[in-house]
Amino acid sequence: MLLSPQSAQRIVEEIGKTIQQNINMMDENAIIIASTDATRIGHFHEGAYRVIAENLPELCITPELATSTTRTGVNLPITHLNHIVGVIGITGAYEQVIGYGKIVKKMTEILMRESTEQDEKRMDLRVRSRFLEDWVLSNRPLSSQSLPERAAVLGIDITLPRRVLVSSVQDLDKYVDTTSGQQLIEKVEETIAAIIEQDGSNMILRNNARQILIVRAAPDKHLEALANRLCYMALTKFSVYLTIGIDGNASDIHLAYIQANKSWRAARSKHIQLLAYRNITFELFLGEISKPTKVEYLHKIFAGCNYEEISQWIYLTETYFSAEGSITQAAANLFIHKNTLQYKLKKLEELTGYDIRLPSNAPVFFIAQQFYREVQNSLLLLDN
Repeated sequence: MLLSPQSAQRIVEEIGKTIQQNINMMDENAIIIASTDATRIGHFHEGAYRVIAENLPELCITPELATSTTRTGVNLPITHLNHIVGVIGITGAYEQVIGYGKIVKKMTEILMRESTEQDEKRMDLRVRSRFLEDWVLSNRPLSSQSLPERAAVLGIDITLPRRVLVSSVQDLDKYVDTTSGQQLIEKVEETIAAIIEQDGSNMILRNNARQILIVRAAPDKHLEALANRLCYMALTKFSVYLTIGIDGNASDIHLAYIQANKSWRAARSKHIQLLAYRNITFELFLGEISKPTKVEYLHKIFAGCNYEEISQWIYLTETYFSAEGSITQAAANLFIHKNTLQYKLKKLEELTGYDIRLPSNAPVFFIAQQFYREVQNSLLLLDN
């Protein structure tokens, strides 16, 4: 039977409470899979076998016809796609239970139909997602014929000019490890999908807690307006910030994804909501460096420092850079005397071997800041 034994058991128990009669549900082999009498589950049901074998619209068992495997009552076929896939049986006088029997039969058939439709939708989604992965994410060479053929079957026009955006909730680590956090992410993504898919040619691929938005080609300003709309929606409706990267308008869909993904990664490292590929520089190669290498770099620069000490030095360098190298402004932002700041910068030079005040040395600390934003959780775990 298409209906699971658990679902079948819930049905017979709920109806059984109402009509105060014993109810059985049998599968296509006439085996009882659910019953208000638990001792009968797993047993053969002769009446159900007759309904299935003889294709009967119903079978009434009178007291004279009752046996050790079939009790007085009515048995009705459960049909799906014009085939009998199970039988519902209710004990009692025919006129008392036939109405309930028809209700249970109809309820079960509706649930099975809905289950089949959901399975088909899930299968369609898996097939569609697999195609999008091959088309957008994969750099493997695809047959010149297979891709258009698969697209045609799915009703996707791959010749239509497209743009790509990559979107996710900011600070994913805060949400992915809890049920409530996962539910929040799902609601945000469902709302984004509803907005994006208003244009039937747009598509969405979910990948590693991100949404890859494949939209009809448009100028950068239009995509930025769309991204800002999504960010505003997430903040006002769900009180969360999004991170969105926009491609560089590449003609190749895979290259457009690569560009959008680099923009998204850069936006994450900067803790900003929106970043277009045309506006990233240093971040172009940031994603090519592995996390272990970034952690190793930080430990090499800040040799002998624990997580808390590295964090303090990073905060100091960030404040110094945000003040554009002004000792007076940086000291004011740190609420310390400028001589104290000079002392700290000297200690930093002694620790690292680099003087942040020298233009030739400053990039060492700028790179450290970028790496720290990405791997600070890994640093904390290693420290513990």
